[in-house]
Amino acid sequence: MRAGSARVEITPPKGLPMGGFPERTDPSEGVHDPLFARALVLDDGAHRVAILSADLPEVSPAFAAEVRGRIQQELGIPAEHVLLATSHTHAGPLVMGRRVSAPDPLYLDTLRNRLVGVAREAGGALRPARAGAGRAKVYLGVNRRERAPDGRLGIGKNPARYASPYAHVLVVAEEGGGPLALLFTYGAHPAVLGPRNLQVSGDYAGHAERVVEENFGDTAVALFALGFAGDVDANHTKRNFDEVEQLGIALGRAVIEEMKSIELLGGLGLRARSLRVPLPLESLPSIEEAESRLLAERERLAGILGRSEDKSEVIRRRMRVDWASELVRVASEARGEQAAELEVQGIAIGRIAIVGLSGEPFAELEKGLQELSPFPHTIPIGGANGTIGYLPTDEAFAEGGYEVETAPYLYGALRLQPGIEPVLRQALARVLVDLAE
Repeated sequence: MRAGSARVEITPPKGLPMGGFPERTDPSEGVHDPLFARALVLDDGAHRVAILSADLPEVSPAFAAEVRGRIQQELGIPAEHVLLATSHTHAGPLVMGRRVSAPDPLYLDTLRNRLVGVAREAGGALRPARAGAGRAKVYLGVNRRERAPDGRLGIGKNPARYASPYAHVLVVAEEGGGPLALLFTYGAHPAVLGPRNLQVSGDYAGHAERVVEENFGDTAVALFALGFAGDVDANHTKRNFDEVEQLGIALGRAVIEEMKSIELLGGLGLRARSLRVPLPLESLPSIEEAESRLLAERERLAGILGRSEDKSEVIRRRMRVDWASELVRVASEARGEQAAELEVQGIAIGRIAIVGLSGEPFAELEKGLQELSPFPHTIPIGGANGTIGYLPTDEAFAEGGYEVETAPYLYGALRLQPGIEPVLRQALARVLVDLAE
């Protein structure tokens, strides 16, 4: 097996819209730390795969498809063999539009070119390599689905619920030399800085990447990809850059320490699979029902305009009006969105599996993935190749809360129906079995 890695800066200029928090519409005021895209290309002589990770909040499936398509066209790597992940930093530029906010088109063009370019650079630097994987014990995340005294389920801290205690690590090293790349994932939202922050930053994930790269004198590329973190936040005590640094140092050092015990093997074969799974959506309302909802949302917005000092509440109401307008359009077309398409992608490097989902799976689904997998090491990645939104468990659907009741309106006219958990498990099992053959 041969491998190559590369890194390119993707920091946006000052004044562009920021992603991560839909209610934050003010543009960035500066850059605290630069953002990067990184690539790892592997080749076993018969197959070639490319893994890219970018310090971005998220990308849309359409954007990911464009980048993967160009990599296939220009580099000859099949699109289904290309995995595009993000760190999910909530202090990065807006790349995926959110109702009343749209990304900067010039930045998007630059970003596409740099993502393709970093894959090209990595693919042009192939050399004989070995690889291995492990997982480090890390307790930096906390489940955020907290029930308030009034019974409502909101975003807070709930240590009684599951948050993954593992950072998963893949090491690729030059034959007879040091590491070329480390891919590591962890399941906790990089949202330490909060919605009031207007400084571009990679949050704790970006700092962890820097810790790892500086440890190897910047001769190795560190790719962070978000794990299964739909209901887990980083367990911060303050929303400032000191907290970001502390969490990033803890994660980076855990990854470096784990690497010391990872056995590296050469001559590994590569396999890749991609499965597109339809997830059922709620029933389409009649045109009359949709128009009634639109009228109600417009009235709610009108009721607070000029009266509310809460800017975020006004923004949320505008987004609801935009959602209801889309619902009317979909209902009037009478063909509706019958299903949301989820991509389940798997890449095998010898007996190491990487599994990516184009959504934000809840943390419990990582436990299910490990139980299903026939591989000794299985690395989970959420938000791979774009995102269609949160992927809750059946229990979470029954409980409600932000990820079930509010966030879905940001992604489409219709919400996912309960009962997707067994569909996800079946799809994951199928991809893993195909990879293991």
